[in-house]
Amino acid sequence: MSRTTIFLAALAATAATVSFPALAADAAPVTEVRYADLNLASPDGAQALKTRVVRAAKRVCSSEGDKSLDGAMEARSCAKLAVARAMPQVELALANAGTQLAENSRLSVAAK
Repeated sequence: MSRTTIFLAALAATAATVSFPALAADAAPVTEVRYADLNLASPDGAQALKTRVVRAAKRVCSSEGDKSLDGAMEARSCAKLAVARAMPQVELALANAGTQLAENSRLSVAAK
């Protein structure tokens, strides 16, 4: 086998494993949490950011229309996972408070 054939085979295998969530019909809901108005260097500002993340997680994981116990439990589990996934972004924002790296002033919270 030539190097070109091996390269093309590896490229094809890699391309087959890459997913494109933006094109998926069941893409998970995502929302942004903005915090430019918060002083993340203060305990109140840090807590306000965490509260915003929890609220955003509840929004993206909402099971509107599904009033069943299973739906409520699934929404709660989804929100808990969404908050856990967003926490590294929160911690990074808090660590960068007051620096140029903090200028982004937003983070993403996603369901699933």
